[in-house]
Amino acid sequence: MTRYFLCACWICLLTLTMYLTWALMLGWVGPSAYRVDEVAGQQFLTTQKGVIRFQTQNISERVDAVVLLHGFNGSLNSWSALWPLIRECGPSVRLDLPGFGQSFWQSEDYSLARQSRDLMQFVDALDLDRVTLVGTSMGASLAAWAAAHYPNRVGALILIAPSGYPGSMSIKGFEKLLYQNIFAHKLARYTAQSAVFNYFFGNSRLLQALTVTRSYNAQWLAALARIHQPTWVVWSQTDRRVPFQYGERIVGLVPSAQLVTAIDAAGHDIPNRDPYPIAKLLCDLQNQRTAKDDTSD
Repeated sequence: MTRYFLCACWICLLTLTMYLTWALMLGWVGPSAYRVDEVAGQQFLTTQKGVIRFQTQNISERVDAVVLLHGFNGSLNSWSALWPLIRECGPSVRLDLPGFGQSFWQSEDYSLARQSRDLMQFVDALDLDRVTLVGTSMGASLAAWAAAHYPNRVGALILIAPSGYPGSMSIKGFEKLLYQNIFAHKLARYTAQSAVFNYFFGNSRLLQALTVTRSYNAQWLAALARIHQPTWVVWSQTDRRVPFQYGERIVGLVPSAQLVTAIDAAGHDIPNRDPYPIAKLLCDLQNQRTAKDDTSD
């Protein structure tokens, strides 16, 4: 009897050790929150699920507003180079997407479907009827999904190197195992939601990474064909995170899309390294709307 008891204790100890080792690996390898600088004029919107940090300019004007959506683990600060360039081009908003930056959010689901619903609720809270969505990487994937599922709310799109095309992201090793192996993904997601993991890694963004990347699938590809808004896809040929070839594929799937090539030095960080073409697209779009409104009057 004692032998069986000791054997059971060793099995429990071994299982606990393996679990803790797994949890530690996830905590060390997975993405984490970091200090995000405050910006002048930032505001906070409080909802039932949490708080969203955002900033606006010219938002009182009665025209379509531009909404800037950052990439994974980014913040509204990701648009600091573009933000002043579009100050004279109509109303615009940039925000920390729920679960990122200084937006404090309680959720176990950061899929594109869930994020798009949260985004539309944010747009409603600002009393905006229609918006032009500008997103980079994850934010671009979110913008495309939102445009396909909320066509009456999204008037135009600028997609900067969206990461949603299945298999497009350049990931290797343990990271690839987590995001592409079904069993490892489920186990990692279960672990990321556990009290033990959150006690030791309270700043982890692993759950966000796991849930949003599961949205990078065939459903996202199918949604592209439903986008009929004017769309510009911006990519750099030196992008190592999401290769340029996927930009050409996405343009082939979105009926109204045009491909815009950023400078080689931009890589995957186009908003900071080559913001001028994006600013020009937005200002030209605003000028066209203004001319159209004048003609209709």
